[in-house]
Amino acid sequence: MAGPSPATGVRAGAVFCSAATWWVLAARQGAALVFCPILPQSENCHRADVPVPWAEALQVGCPDGTRIRCCPVLRASTHRLTRRGQFGTSLTDCIVTTLSAELRHRQQEDAATSRFATRPRGKISSFHTSVSCTGALHLPPYRPEPRSPRALHFF
Repeated sequence: MAGPSPATGVRAGAVFCSAATWWVLAARQGAALVFCPILPQSENCHRADVPVPWAEALQVGCPDGTRIRCCPVLRASTHRLTRRGQFGTSLTDCIVTTLSAELRHRQQEDAATSRFATRPRGKISSFHTSVSCTGALHLPPYRPEPRSPRALHFF
C-alpha cells in the first residue's frame, strides 16, 4: 500500500513520529513532502537550528529543549509516520524562513567552492554557469529518510 497521499489535508507545521525520528512538515515540493528532523538538546548548535518553545513542545509531546534542524528531507507520503500534533503558525513561519535561508547559504557555499574548481577553457563565463540565488525554495532531488544514530527517541 502506498500510504496516504500528500494532498490529504496535512498542512505545514504538522509533527510526525517515525520509528527512529520525530519530524515536522515544513512545505510541499510538487508531489513530495518536505520534512525537517526534530533533534534532542545538545551542546552542538547549527545555524539551521530552531529551538522549540516549551509550550509548543508540551503541546505536541516533545521534551523541553528540543530543536528543529532546518535541513530538507523529502518523503513521498506520510506512510509509516504517526501524527503527533501541530505547531503554531509563528513557529511554522520561523521554520520555513530558516529553511529558505539555509538553502540560500548552501547555494552560496556551492557557488563559492565551484569558483575554486578547475575552470573550463573556452568562451563560457562563470556568470552563466554559476548557481543563481533567487530566494526560491530549491530542494535537492528525492532521497529516502536517513537513519541517523543521533535520532531522537521519545519512548
